[in-house]
Amino acid sequence: MKKKQIFWGSGKTGREVLSLWKKLNMRPDYFCDNGQSLWGSETEGVKILAPQEVYDWKNQVTVFITCGRYEEVRAQLLGNGIPETEIVRADDTRTPEMLCRMSGILSRCVSPASPAGEERYKCLVDLSGGMVLGGVERWSYSFAGTLNALNIRSAYILPSFCERKTADSTIPAEFVEHRKGVEITDTMEKILQSGAETVVCNFPFEIMAGACIIKKHINPGLRVIAVLHNDEEIYYRALKTWEPYIDVCLTISTRIKNVLWETGFPRRKTKELYWKIPCNKESRHSYSPAGCPLNIGYAGRISVRQKRADLLLEVCEKLRERQVDFVMNIAGSGDYEEELKRQIRERGLGDRINFMGEIAHGQIPAFWERQDICISCSEWEGHSISHSEAMAAGAVPVLTDTSGAGDDVEEGVNGYVAAVGDVEALAEHIRHLHEHRELLCRMGNRSMEKIRTRNRKTESGEYWKALLE
Repeated sequence: MKKKQIFWGSGKTGREVLSLWKKLNMRPDYFCDNGQSLWGSETEGVKILAPQEVYDWKNQVTVFITCGRYEEVRAQLLGNGIPETEIVRADDTRTPEMLCRMSGILSRCVSPASPAGEERYKCLVDLSGGMVLGGVERWSYSFAGTLNALNIRSAYILPSFCERKTADSTIPAEFVEHRKGVEITDTMEKILQSGAETVVCNFPFEIMAGACIIKKHINPGLRVIAVLHNDEEIYYRALKTWEPYIDVCLTISTRIKNVLWETGFPRRKTKELYWKIPCNKESRHSYSPAGCPLNIGYAGRISVRQKRADLLLEVCEKLRERQVDFVMNIAGSGDYEEELKRQIRERGLGDRINFMGEIAHGQIPAFWERQDICISCSEWEGHSISHSEAMAAGAVPVLTDTSGAGDDVEEGVNGYVAAVGDVEALAEHIRHLHEHRELLCRMGNRSMEKIRTRNRKTESGEYWKALLE
């Protein structure tokens, strides 16, 4: 007997997932909702059931949780006899668990690969976030140069609607046009048309899902390489979901690698990834002497999400309370920039914070050579390239304890690490460096040596040649 398909949650998320299914000529049999007032009514022509009606079917249903309370509803379903194998997370139209469950249907929705004669590439590089100046993107541009050096015909693959602030032309860009209005199937068609033998996936979204579905149902010979740049939950969930179709996962920090293993991802399918950060053989850094303001640098997105740029203001106020003489130089842009500027005016910090806007990639080493300290208030990171670039130029890192920080910073030896959100600790470390200026040169030189040592084991052309073959 065909199992009944239930969407648990008839609100905004449920309607969005229903819209996706309709585009694929699918629809659930029923909605279900904990809201008693909804029982017996309909959402877009689909009847809403009471929970007990679903419980009564037991093994005859597959429940897609289409609301934001996944863990709560999952526990509710398990407690009422619904098998765990028939509970599918679907709280987003990109949810890997749902796309994997639908993989067979999705594979039948794509058009065949185009005839030979169009552009064919051996490798596609995932730029799901667009051509911006983030760490993942900058790594991808460098990786593209390695592919060129190996004479491997490659292209970036990215959605047509995403940001294109930086027009990197190291390799061509293939944009996924949404001709059918279903991002996942349009992406799969683009991969198939490219003739790619390998897809390097930097994000846990449609490109990774599309490549894995192609490998599962259409072309088992497609090589899927995942690069785990970030320690957000969605990355680990996607890798766990698609693991059978991922050939190797490259990890960029010890913490990320260990967490990935804890999810059950096979150790044999993981490799460490390092990349070379330009670093001078001799320090060219001139540190601020006593009696002069301490130069504190920040380079990155000016946003509250992840980067917590709002906490930079809190650090500045704590430093002012401690009578630390400093200037904070901020390079970058983001959705919090205007609000940050307004807060600076309101708090009277205009003489302490210097906005530099976006700076060209080639000017980043010079920026860090002018900073005594590199600060970060991030809630999470992968393995921040910005922090490594700062250390390579001799800036002393004062960071929150995100992934990668433990690989780079030896507490009190070449920098300091504070708990995420601990503004007091960040300010206190900076105050200590302000009062002991001799530590800046000592720690800065040790930071540079840390990067030099890591550079000696960075990936080479041979590393990638072996992976791609």
